[in-house]
Amino acid sequence: MANPKLLGALCALTFCSTLQAQTLALDIPAGELKSALDQYAQQTGVQLLYRSNDVQALRSSGVRGQMPPAEALEALLAGTGLSVRRDGDAVLIFRPATGAAQKAASTGTELNTVTVTAQKRAQPAQDVPIAMTALSARTLDAHRVQGLQELSRLTPGLLVSAFSQANPTIAIRGISNTFSQIGVNKPVGVFVDDVFIPRNSAASFELFDLESIAVLKGPQGTLFGRNVTGGAIVINTRRPDPERFALEGELIAGNYGERHAKGLVNVPLGGEAAFKLSASSRRRDGLGRDRLSGREQDDIDSQNLRAQALVRLAPDLNATFGADYGEDDNGGRTLSSDTLGNDGDVRTSELGVAQEFRRTIKGASARLVWRLDAGELTSISAWRKSVSSEDYSGVGASYTLLASGSQSVTSDADDIDTFSQELRYASPNWARGNIVAGLYFAEEDGWRRLAVRGLAARTGALASATVAEQQVDSRSVGVFADGVLHLTPALDLTMGARYTRDRKRASLTRSDLVRPTSGFSVDDLSRSWSEVTPRAVLAWRPRAGLMTYLSATRGFTSGGFNADAASAVAFRAPFDPETVDNYEAGIKSQWLENRMRINTSLFRMKYRDKQELVNNTLTGILSIFNAGKATVNGGEIELAWKPAPWLDLSANLAYLDAHYDHFAIGNINNSGNPMSNSPRRQAGVAADLRYPTSFGYLVGAASYAWKDSYNTGAANDPNLQLPGFGLANLSAGVESPDGSWRVLAWVKNANDTEYLLTRSTQVVRARYAGEPRTFGLSLTGRF
Repeated sequence: MANPKLLGALCALTFCSTLQAQTLALDIPAGELKSALDQYAQQTGVQLLYRSNDVQALRSSGVRGQMPPAEALEALLAGTGLSVRRDGDAVLIFRPATGAAQKAASTGTELNTVTVTAQKRAQPAQDVPIAMTALSARTLDAHRVQGLQELSRLTPGLLVSAFSQANPTIAIRGISNTFSQIGVNKPVGVFVDDVFIPRNSAASFELFDLESIAVLKGPQGTLFGRNVTGGAIVINTRRPDPERFALEGELIAGNYGERHAKGLVNVPLGGEAAFKLSASSRRRDGLGRDRLSGREQDDIDSQNLRAQALVRLAPDLNATFGADYGEDDNGGRTLSSDTLGNDGDVRTSELGVAQEFRRTIKGASARLVWRLDAGELTSISAWRKSVSSEDYSGVGASYTLLASGSQSVTSDADDIDTFSQELRYASPNWARGNIVAGLYFAEEDGWRRLAVRGLAARTGALASATVAEQQVDSRSVGVFADGVLHLTPALDLTMGARYTRDRKRASLTRSDLVRPTSGFSVDDLSRSWSEVTPRAVLAWRPRAGLMTYLSATRGFTSGGFNADAASAVAFRAPFDPETVDNYEAGIKSQWLENRMRINTSLFRMKYRDKQELVNNTLTGILSIFNAGKATVNGGEIELAWKPAPWLDLSANLAYLDAHYDHFAIGNINNSGNPMSNSPRRQAGVAADLRYPTSFGYLVGAASYAWKDSYNTGAANDPNLQLPGFGLANLSAGVESPDGSWRVLAWVKNANDTEYLLTRSTQVVRARYAGEPRTFGLSLTGRF
């Protein structure tokens, strides 16, 4: 077996030699070593892994000037007795001494640390007093997370489902809405590289070439670009690497005709510049088919491309430019009747009409970081565009099977253009604390055409036909500040606030092709809303590896207009913002020399003016109302344990008690009902292994996730109740000693559980099922 000291020396030598090839302008003041290391990671882009108790109470003399990153790190660590070694793409800082601490560091029995930007600074997830689930690139790859639904199986409190291809349901701690109207905000925000994705139809994309994902629970109304009441999904892609050339690729084949290829090339351009191109192409045959038309459904045809360039524009000014493009096309969803025409198979539908989903997503961004003596200025400019269209049947049975009523057939197309600009200042980590402040601006131009036809029972004659041309333009302006004050060496007070002002202009032209006199046109409605959303967090660190916190936060989701309204009166009546106040107590802890991690939180959220879609039984018109009040109580616990260098184990549990305190509109009273999309219990266990052998490594992963039964509607209709279910995923394979290649066999939904994504009660009862068992083989190469 190799000498650990020699191995550490060789790794340190490798680290130093790779980083000596470049120089950076660094400005890290003297002070606490932990603060200095966090600033080093932020200014150099080098991910540092260390145990909190190794750096506790140590100080650094700081560095300033133009120098190689390795030299700077050596200066920061001078006199501390700490050493470094390379650990994949990160640098491990450890104490070279005998005993359990050194044994853990040198043998790899410590848990990995995920660096997040939840507070707009690069920080280890365990140091951030926010309830979150942070997943590294390794975890995402090991558990083959390709979309948000797979992410939800590893994240307590997160539910991701779908009504249709263009309308996914994303809920955190029961906070969600199922609105598809244009210009309506969602209570859960999705952010990619600090850029907000404005519409859910553009948020359910293929996940690939990622650095990390962090799911932030509860209102995030202070630091994020668009206020959200439920939480935020923060996705960070891998940045270009100026240190080394890299070529990676993966080929995947599986049942249902699965064909998936993805890869990247990273090219250093000299100095601190680099270019990276990553791509993914995936095709899969349909999981279901329409037995009346013979058309396949729930197939996949997805192409995605992302280009990034890292450039040093000046000694203290770095820029990252990015552009992406994606296309998706499939035959729509398999909405299977469980009443009329039901053949007992959830993989067949009885619709008899052509369905199709098409989407194009593209965007460009520029991120400029200017490091000054007085702090860091960041500018993020982004343009995003999504164009999607979906043709589907809203009724789960063909008109040929209906005895009365009609079959609703919908054609839904939208075109969204968004420009956003964020300017942010981050102070140095002063002895008494730090501050982040900034300005945010976003402008969204949204267009939607919603055409709905009703095909009369038995004959298919045109019973109804409406076309709604919708235009909603939104503008959001925000000013925010968030600061940390070190009250004592172990006690921090974080306080922040954001002022947001949203303005929306809306127009609607609704044509009725069967009853022309009921059509109408309303132009240029305008309304503005503003809100101040504060937060306060008290965090106590009685020892290294242990933090407790108390927090109070507020978030709001902007108001708007119901552009699907069937009358001019309903369209002219705007709905107001909703607000959520969240009170939370949490503990983040590390044990057994950082081989075990236990995080837990208890929370209580109070909803005011909750936005709900209600069918007015007096007028027969669907409208969005501020339904009243709701309360969400719950708790979460996450456990991670590394019993051996080759094995990672984890478990999680979330409990939720979400109900409407007051929900009474006209003759509708849902007060006391459970909130929609809020399963009472979610739980999961997972394992990830990389066992060394004489020929390389045995690699594999296993996970099991359970969700309790929940209802998709506020009325608690038993016909909309989804049964609880559990899903198991497995993978196993071999990897070369240097990690240059890997062969892996995998299976998803290994227990072949039949579970539902949604139910429909429109005319007939029907259901839309999740994916069956899928399996395949992947081959990965890295050069």
